[in-house]
Amino acid sequence: LLGIKLTNGDRVVIIEDVTTSGKSIEETFPILKQQANVEVKGLIVSLNRNEKGKSGNKTALDEVKELYGFETAAIVSMPEVVECLHNKEVKGKVVIDDELKGRIDAYYAEYGVK
Repeated sequence: LLGIKLTNGDRVVIIEDVTTSGKSIEETFPILKQQANVEVKGLIVSLNRNEKGKSGNKTALDEVKELYGFETAAIVSMPEVVECLHNKEVKGKVVIDDELKGRIDAYYAEYGVK
């Protein structure tokens, strides 16, 4: 938490850079609740990696939503990043070529949600 003292009844939105396993929320949520009786309204992440959560059949972001009962959203997902950059040039260089795309696909075949 930056720059504010929480008080009972405050409404909070958690903002994170990336969600992989949901572990950071497991650590952050109790800290928030210890500070004051706040209402967490949601979680926004910049990148949802779309990896399996602990259950193995849904994303960690979806599991956080179910476990804590607040809305979750991502600005962008890893599949969207891959789609946007696959065989596309950025500053004259292909960022995700076919070889890297194959490695990403293999990774998500094992760790991603189907």
